[in-house]
Amino acid sequence: MLAVIILTLAIIIAFTLISFKKNPVFYLSLAFVLVYLIELYSYYQGSILQFYELFACKSNIFDMGIFTAIYVHSLNPAHIFFNILIFFLVGLPFAQKVGNFKFTSIFLISGLLANIGYSLFLKMSGINSFLIGASGAIFGIMGAFLILYPNEEITMFLGPILMPRVKVKYAVLAFMAVEFFATLFWVNDNVAHGAHVIGAVSGALFAYALRNYRVERIKMKGLNYELLDELADTPELKRIANKIKGEKDEIIRSSWLLEFFRKKNGDAEFEGKYVKSGGKRYRVYR
Repeated sequence: MLAVIILTLAIIIAFTLISFKKNPVFYLSLAFVLVYLIELYSYYQGSILQFYELFACKSNIFDMGIFTAIYVHSLNPAHIFFNILIFFLVGLPFAQKVGNFKFTSIFLISGLLANIGYSLFLKMSGINSFLIGASGAIFGIMGAFLILYPNEEITMFLGPILMPRVKVKYAVLAFMAVEFFATLFWVNDNVAHGAHVIGAVSGALFAYALRNYRVERIKMKGLNYELLDELADTPELKRIANKIKGEKDEIIRSSWLLEFFRKKNGDAEFEGKYVKSGGKRYRVYR
């Protein structure tokens, strides 16, 4: 069992740290899968209860389960499959806009607050149960996406329907409405709907604070407008360049910068003061 504990913690910590620097949706999902395989091993070894006692979230909020439970899923493969599916649909476009560090921070803070909040509920209700899964953290990402980019279009499953182009505000509000009413009417389906609501609200509040944070922000005069004017050789690029020049919010401005270079070269990512796009590095900030 000691080897299982060490390996599980090593996977969770290592892939979480990597996620702060690159591709958080991929590396966090990989951590989910690897921890799930360890769960299956524990199940076949007859030690799954001990595994959950260590790594699941419980009515006691003072153990490491409030953190590790984010990476643990039920043995039913549908649980982890749909969590990862929604995570990719919502997480990939959001991570591209806010960056790896902010994305992972929102994910972790939302997941922790969802687990702590629901643990308190379990404790006050006298319920002895395990709470596992990344859903609270994923709903935190959805809540943050709703606040920062409500009109962004994403691919999303709404019930059995795949919608290739749906605005974030409609997709997220639909999910949140379901979870809110399931919590309000105490739907007993072994799903912690209350944790989902707490996670979504936590992510939304974090994003609101992030959007209105003004300390140590990059000054508008540091943006290389001459470069944008030089590269804007189509009406669409000129329109986006004008949006960048007129935008005062750093997060939204950064999103438009990436959009500018994606329209120009097909891909774009920030590297400090540079944007890497089309095999080249452009210094966008002086």
